[in-house]
Amino acid sequence: MDNPRYEHDNGPQQNSTVINGNLQLNNCTGNNDITLAVDDVESSKLASNQKTTFTQHSKGTCLKNLTTFTKRKLFILQWIPAYSGDDFLGDLLAGITIGLTVIPQSMALASIVGIPAQYGLYSSFIGTFIYLLFGTSKVVPMGPTAIVGLLISNTIGTRGSAYATLLCFLTGIIQTLMSFAGLGIIVNYISVPVSSGFTSASAILVITSQVKDLIGVKGGGGNLLKMVRTVLDHISNISTGDTVMGFTCIGAVMLLKAFSTTRIGPKEEELQTLWQKYVNKFIWAIGAFRNSFVVIVCSIICYWCVHKTNHDITSDWPPPIPFKVIGKIPHGLPHFQWPEFSNKDESFFDIIFFMGSGIIVIPLISLLENISLCRTFAEGKPVDTDQELLAIGLANLGNSFFHGFAGSGAIARGALNYSSGVRTPLGGLYTGLTVMAALVFLTPYFYYIPKTSLAAVIIAASFMMVDVKMVKHIYRSKKRDLVLMLITFFACLFLPLEYGVLIGIVANVGFIMYSAAKPKISIQVQKNHDGIKYLLLTPDRYLIFPSMEYVRQTITKHGLALGIPVVIDGSSIFEADFTTANVFAMMSRDFSTKGQFLYLYNLKPSVANVFKGLKNCNILLCANKNELDELLRNHFGPSQIQEQYQNETIWTSKM
Repeated sequence: MDNPRYEHDNGPQQNSTVINGNLQLNNCTGNNDITLAVDDVESSKLASNQKTTFTQHSKGTCLKNLTTFTKRKLFILQWIPAYSGDDFLGDLLAGITIGLTVIPQSMALASIVGIPAQYGLYSSFIGTFIYLLFGTSKVVPMGPTAIVGLLISNTIGTRGSAYATLLCFLTGIIQTLMSFAGLGIIVNYISVPVSSGFTSASAILVITSQVKDLIGVKGGGGNLLKMVRTVLDHISNISTGDTVMGFTCIGAVMLLKAFSTTRIGPKEEELQTLWQKYVNKFIWAIGAFRNSFVVIVCSIICYWCVHKTNHDITSDWPPPIPFKVIGKIPHGLPHFQWPEFSNKDESFFDIIFFMGSGIIVIPLISLLENISLCRTFAEGKPVDTDQELLAIGLANLGNSFFHGFAGSGAIARGALNYSSGVRTPLGGLYTGLTVMAALVFLTPYFYYIPKTSLAAVIIAASFMMVDVKMVKHIYRSKKRDLVLMLITFFACLFLPLEYGVLIGIVANVGFIMYSAAKPKISIQVQKNHDGIKYLLLTPDRYLIFPSMEYVRQTITKHGLALGIPVVIDGSSIFEADFTTANVFAMMSRDFSTKGQFLYLYNLKPSVANVFKGLKNCNILLCANKNELDELLRNHFGPSQIQEQYQNETIWTSKM
């Protein structure tokens, strides 16, 4: 979002100035035809001065343009000069809150991708540092998300972390290039019903993908049917301990979330006492840290169980307890390394071919998820989609050098970030530092985290992504959009997710083309004040080539049947093309052979120019109703008007 105090500093330029008695000409001189009569010496001096000044001006302009470009792209330069102590406190508290939330979530999201838990943590700090430099939204907590994680899983299958990291690199490259190409506008072509259907289906798929860890069985699959089938195949191996703990965790998370909305005292914070404010903040904190609280309690239980059995945690064997734990996680921060572009079995192009459409779909869905979050909490400010595309593209690019996988701005974490009182994108700094501290100091304790608790955290968060209320709103607004939403929803559920999104977008375009091909046309028979009857047709939208055959049939059918002048009211026609003008010209010739005329009036200037540009066009254009009446009067003399009246009387008597 633009800083209101940020202004371009390119002021007005003067055509010429006089410095030390010499005439200095700028490169934007208003009159280039003036010739000054000077001798050769003075001419050479003047030429020297002109050359020097022009070079200085060009360097100054380039430097100024570079500064403006840098401020626009390196967005932190627009708001950091006004950073205050209150901003620091708000960002610090919000950043730590998100950091403590993202630690268990990121490890759980790594399981969706199908890679070890530590890679979720590796994906949760470098991106936050890069986003705060380029991002425009204060609420975006750059990191792993359930939807993107599911898409990555569908794209790489069981190929492991190296493929996920390479896919993160490719995602970052594509998003960065799209940003400089100005392709951020592409998200505007994905309608709300398509987005809602995709999000709800993704939430159900995420929930289904976590059932295996929730009940302690093996599972997998890229769509709903495969996931359910693999879980049912192993249902006989269900772990009672994991199942009890998992469902207990889901209930605890949901109860803590509901409890966090409780408030004591008056609803208005200004009317609350100091004690009531502290209690309400404590209640809110319990809800905000509910995921961490549940995971910590479950980890303590597993820690007690492991040490009671005297199990050697340095061994490769799982502990003999009724819960499956994460196990050993490498200590410390990941080291810098280029992604693996090939291996001994596959070349780079083989890997690209294997990933297929996921290389294109993941950057787009990542952008869509991020923009949805930005717009939700934009507070009325416009969202620069190209700048956001650059920010998340560079963030994903940075993650790929530290073994991370692709991410975006998670909506649930963004809402928590907003409610935590974040003030600027600098909150991401403290989120990243919190994750780094966990990797440095807490990795030995991550061994005891039960997988079922992480699955419960993801399942509880995904429930909120199923947008049931949207169905009611769309149904009341426009039922056709509900059909579009359901098409996307079921396609994403039962087909690979990227194909489901594509089907939703294609269906959306198809509905638009169908609407464009059959515009509504109001048809009336009217009389003017001279008593001349004419057929008035009023199209309700733009007339372009897909709709012209339908429009031609409608106008010809009614016009020839009545045998009276045909008038097209163009007040609602916002766009026309050459095909439109050509079809109307042919209709006009057809009507003229029957002794009828075709009139167009109330056309907007841009539409009228389309018809005027057609050679040998016999369409009668009228600027307004008065001109139309005058043309009708000229074409229909008193005898013709009387004849039309008599024909109408005879036709009425026959009725």
